[in-house]
Amino acid sequence: MVVGVIKNMITGRKSTDKSREDMYDEEIAAFVNQEYESRKSERLPFELQWRLNIEFLNDNQFLDIDPTSVSIQEIPKMYWYQEREVFNQMATIYETRVAQLSRTIPMLKVRPASQDDGDISAARVSSSLLQSTWYEEDMDVIWDDLCAWTELTGTALIKNVWNKDKGRTVMIMRVPKEQQENKASNGDTEHASQLLEGEYEDVELKEGDMDVCVVSPFEFFPDNNFASSLKACHSVIHAKAYGIKDIEEIWGVKVEPEKVDVMTLQQMQAGLGGIGYSVGGYRGKSMQLKNHAIVKEYYERPTKKYPNGRFIVVANNKVLSLSELPYKVGDDEKRDFPFVLARSIKKPAQFWGGSVLERIIPIQRRYNALRNRKAEYLNLVSIGQWYEPEGALDEDVELDNSPGNIIRYRPVNGGKPEPVSFPNLPASFENEIQTLLNEFTAISGVSELSRYSQAPSGVKSGVALSIANEQDNTRISNTAANLAQCIKLMGKQWLRLYRQFVKEPRVLRTVGRDRDVEVSDWTVSQLKSDDVIIENSSALAETPAQRRQMVFDMLTAGLFNKEETSPISNAAREKILEMLEYGNWEGSMMEMQRLQEQKAKRENMRFKQGQPIMINDYDDDVLHIEMHNRLRMSAEYEDILNSPQGMEIDQMLREHIEMHRQRIMMRQMEQLQQQIAAQQSQTTINGGKNQ
Repeated sequence: MVVGVIKNMITGRKSTDKSREDMYDEEIAAFVNQEYESRKSERLPFELQWRLNIEFLNDNQFLDIDPTSVSIQEIPKMYWYQEREVFNQMATIYETRVAQLSRTIPMLKVRPASQDDGDISAARVSSSLLQSTWYEEDMDVIWDDLCAWTELTGTALIKNVWNKDKGRTVMIMRVPKEQQENKASNGDTEHASQLLEGEYEDVELKEGDMDVCVVSPFEFFPDNNFASSLKACHSVIHAKAYGIKDIEEIWGVKVEPEKVDVMTLQQMQAGLGGIGYSVGGYRGKSMQLKNHAIVKEYYERPTKKYPNGRFIVVANNKVLSLSELPYKVGDDEKRDFPFVLARSIKKPAQFWGGSVLERIIPIQRRYNALRNRKAEYLNLVSIGQWYEPEGALDEDVELDNSPGNIIRYRPVNGGKPEPVSFPNLPASFENEIQTLLNEFTAISGVSELSRYSQAPSGVKSGVALSIANEQDNTRISNTAANLAQCIKLMGKQWLRLYRQFVKEPRVLRTVGRDRDVEVSDWTVSQLKSDDVIIENSSALAETPAQRRQMVFDMLTAGLFNKEETSPISNAAREKILEMLEYGNWEGSMMEMQRLQEQKAKRENMRFKQGQPIMINDYDDDVLHIEMHNRLRMSAEYEDILNSPQGMEIDQMLREHIEMHRQRIMMRQMEQLQQQIAAQQSQTTINGGKNQ
């Protein structure tokens, strides 16, 4: 019974009669399954367009959406000799856009809530935490997948959840084996006593951590396909196929396998190519997986009936989990969906985004048709046709253009077989091909400069090339901005999940500017701000060549000169680089000052704890005095003065600052004495020369 109560607590249910619980489960499972089937049917027109995009990208371009059967059907050949070659311009456009978007990894950073030292320090901790999570979750790969899915279908999502089985091991518990737990929970009193005497197993308790993945649009089902965003949706379903054994391992429930459709390859019946190679094309076909079931996660926003929302997990006809909405990732710590929506092209009053591939499919069809008609004409000219007067050839003689072939004929009134002469290929073919290539560029926003790494026709000057490259960046900047907004919202959800689930101090490991690992402790109280920004957002639309040129320009402007030889101070230099969003380059010139600041801040923390500190010979006295005085002027220090140890702490801090001042005075006296000695020496030398 104890195990049963614990299980009910985990699933969010009350302990009740078994038959009533089973009836309730059936109703819940039926509700989720009905919602899933309904939303799947409503989303079908959008899904067909995504599938068509994928087929065209994979060279299966003689397909179209059949509105009658609501499916993708193959376009049959009209004639046996018809050419069906594919001249895939979409693939290069897609690959170029994905490469431009994914070449720069976003750098998440948190802005402090105010200019207070505490808020600035907390913002640095949050920024370091985001950086650490990015590398822990291998977000470089997820970023590439996000760019690929958004360009392919127009839409993708990022799912941010808390995985209690990840992270560092906190402790190891000895618990009864699952088989004995099941016996006790089923009322087997004979074996219930064995819970204390039977076999036990060690279970590791983890501290938990983030779990991030990309969700394709094929797995996501909103309640309204015409909602403008996720915020406008009341409920969503994330459906994904799992193996039966995996479901039992994760949720501890055995379910029966069900029909799970996946896409595979099927040979096209009408064939591809033209004369001599009309077979060999493939297209997508639906097939079924064995021993699988679709796990449907139903998320519902808080309502009056369900103040904390609902989270239901169903597989086949069984409820795997039932609880309130688990994640407080919304504004003001409200419960919300753990998803972030990314769209390539936003469409007004529509949930699903648009893809550039959709717009260029008609041009690709026209381009294939034109190139194939041209090939058919060349086949006709090269193979040829014959005029054969009636009765000029024997019945067993066939005309062909094989080399060395001898054609025997009977003169009939002087007539003989003659080859048909054809006019030259019309110039309109070439003109139309160039027109279509220009349309590819105009609609996709990817010019020859980006796709083929060569200058467009008629463009020779460097200024014109720079303008063409800037136009490419301008056209893709809208998609880059949409992805940047998605990544910022993802960073907000990360910080909110950490605030919700982290209860004890944790160790933060980050890679410093010198590639050394920095280890520090952090607590939830330091995650004050979730104002996440992308530090290098403009770099999403910049080429490596442009960034290198910017470095040379900054060298010319003297931004990398030493402070002694430059009219620009280190502080102003750092601010300029930050405004240019090159904040990761100023580390070498500001590293020593930053280290001094960090040491002075650590001393401030020890002072607040009442620990006396001696000065070191390598301390920057002026900077340390400034950092200690900043502590004395803060509101936090006023509270310290009112504490029982306030006066003692203040006295220690005053004495420490006085030691720094005395050392400054001693160094100034030494410099003055050296200057006097140098002047006296110079006077003595000059006097000797005069004598």
